[in-house]
Formats: sequence, C-alpha cells, structure tokens
Amino acid sequence: MEIIIPVLIILVFAKIFGEIFVRMKQPPLIGELMAGIILGPSILDIISPDMQGLDILAELGIFFLVFFAGMHMMFDHLRENFRTSIFVALMGTGFAIVSGIAVGTIFNLGFISTLFLSVVFALAALPIGVRILLDMGKMDTPTGRLIITSAVIDDIFSFIFLAIVLSIAQGTSHTPDLILLAILKIAIFLLIVYIINRFLKSNGGIPKYKIKSFMSSVTRESQFFAVLASAILIAYLGAFFGITFIIGIFYAGIVIKKSSIGTEAYSNVYAVISSITSGIFSPIFFVYLGLHMDLSSVFDLSDPLSAENKKNAFFLLVSILFAIAGKSGGAFIGGLLANLRSREALAVSLGLNARGLMGLVIAGIGLQYGLIDTGIYTMLVAMCMITTFMTPYGLKKVLK
Repeated sequence: MEIIIPVLIILVFAKIFGEIFVRMKQPPLIGELMAGIILGPSILDIISPDMQGLDILAELGIFFLVFFAGMHMMFDHLRENFRTSIFVALMGTGFAIVSGIAVGTIFNLGFISTLFLSVVFALAALPIGVRILLDMGKMDTPTGRLIITSAVIDDIFSFIFLAIVLSIAQGTSHTPDLILLAILKIAIFLLIVYIINRFLKSNGGIPKYKIKSFMSSVTRESQFFAVLASAILIAYLGAFFGITFIIGIFYAGIVIKKSSIGTEAYSNVYAVISSITSGIFSPIFFVYLGLHMDLSSVFDLSDPLSAENKKNAFFLLVSILFAIAGKSGGAFIGGLLANLRSREALAVSLGLNARGLMGLVIAGIGLQYGLIDTGIYTMLVAMCMITTFMTPYGLKKVLK
C-alpha cells in the first residue's frame, strides 16, 4: 500500500504537466518528464526512483507501449521498410560505436569502459519513438513505420554488440562464434513468429475459425487475458533467444490482428490496451525516467564553478555532442544511402536519438559488472535523459 499515494501523485503531476505542454503545442511526454524531474531528487525530492515497485510499473509502461506499437504494424510494413532500415540501423550503430570510442580515447577511459560507452551511445529507445509518434498521430504513416522498423533492427544490433562487450570483459570472447550464434538465435525467433503469424492467418479454416469462435464466445475480460497471455509468451521467447523482452513484445503486437482473433475481439482488446497505456502506464514510465535526473549527482551545487564541476560539464557536453553526431549522423547518412529524401532521413535519424530507460538499464549493468565507475555512470544517465528530452522537439519540428 505504500506505493499507492506516490503513484497517485505521479499520475496527477503527469496529467497536469502533460496538459500544460499540449497547450504549449509541445508533446505531452515532455511534460511527464518534467513532472518526474520536479518530483524527484533534483527539486522536490518527494519520490525516489528507487521506490520499491515503481520500476515494475515503469516496465509495464514499456510493455504496453511497445505492444501497442506492434498492433499498429504488419509484417508487410516490416518487409517494405527492411532494406532501408538495415542501412539506417547499420550506419547509426556503426557511427555511434566509433563516436563512443572517440570519447573514451579523448578522456582515457580504458579499453572496456570505452567499449561499454559505445554500447550506450549505440542504443535507440523504441518506447520513446513509439510514444512520440502516437502523440503526433504519425504511427500509421510511412515515415512512422520506417522509424519503428529502424529502431527494432537498431536495438537488435545494439544488443549483439552488448553481448560481445560483456563477453570480452569476462574474458570469454570468441567474437565470430558469438556473432554467428546471435544471428542464429534471431533467425530462429523470427521464424517462430512467422510460423505463428501464418498459423493465425491460415485460410485452411480450422485454426482461424476455432480462434475466432473461441474469442467471440468469451467475455471481454477473457479476450484481454487471452491476448495478453499470448503476448507474454512471445515476449518471453524474444528474451529466451537473446533479443530482449521488448523486441519480443513488439512482434507479439504484430501477430495480434483482426484477421486472427476477429474484429469485435480485436476492437475490445485494442480499446483496453489504448486506455491503460495512455492513461496509466505510459505516464508512469515517463515520470519514472524524469525521476532519474538528479543534478546533484552530476554537479556539486554548493560550488558551481569548481574544477570538478567544469571537468564533469566538459565530459557531459562532449558525450552528448558525440552521441548525437554518431547516432543521428550515422542514421541520416544511412537513410540517404537508402535513397530516402533528406527530410525523411532526418526524421528517422532524430527518432533514433533518444536512449530512454534502456540506456539507464544498460548503464546500470555496466556499473554492476564494474565496466564503468560511478562518474561515467552518472554522465551516461544524464546523456540518456538529455537525448530523450531533445528527441520529441526535433521530431515534432520535422514531422509537422
């Protein structure tokens, strides 16, 4: 029961600040992030990001956001955008890794710390892009689908690179074998999802007819449960095959369609997921992100002009500039190489710039394994938050 009042405060602040930013013609998620900063240790310090249970609610926000995005996509959309997205993701990840290595070299961070810095630079936050596109009503546009497809492929590349870095750090690296194994796991997972999708779309009669008949015969609550249980199973398969729960839940959303479960059941489930995502879990997720912005952990506020503050400020500024230049610059070049118009390439490159909660989680893994020290960790958290703030503004301007 201890979490009930904090969650209520979070939702009230999220709604108030979200509405304020909507009236300022800005994305509401910026208001939700601001609500988190105000409630967190930087200003009021009345809610801690370490509060027990809050992280679980935030992860549910990711779950429903990404699942909801998948429900807006179809396998045909992925096929249409695959070639372009491969260019975008490869170039974005590659340039980001190079920029991370450059920052590590400039500040003499050491080999493993430098590689790990590159991992965080290379990440793209799929849930952030999803929420921005939903708020702007651009999810079902060609550019929106391209951003989402690129983010999915980008995250797959990033997690392969993370596995390689962790393997090197633990002294068990056989990089070619590791890459081949990762590719094989991804291929198996995608094959399983493809088979499930074909099974649900089968015109042979029995699978499709039985599923639709079952879904139409049960209550709305049971329809929601059946879809949710199926989604969790597919998401678990994604985690089991090493491409994260998040990518798994995205593909789960793709296979849940009107053609597979029936129009009425799909409409009922869609309405419920839309309501709980937008009304509860998504605002909690973005406020939770804002709670992690603790200025006192980056700077000594009692002596703003100290040498240590100047050093930290320089490190943070360089990290942000290189992270943006590497990720967005590489993705933009990849988009141009894939024959996108410059405006589309810019939109996709901006959509991949946010690191969000995934960046915070990966930075935490680095700290836990001793790959980075607390100073680097703090700077990475700040970089993840600042790039998350910047992305909605940039996308809104380009996609307007």
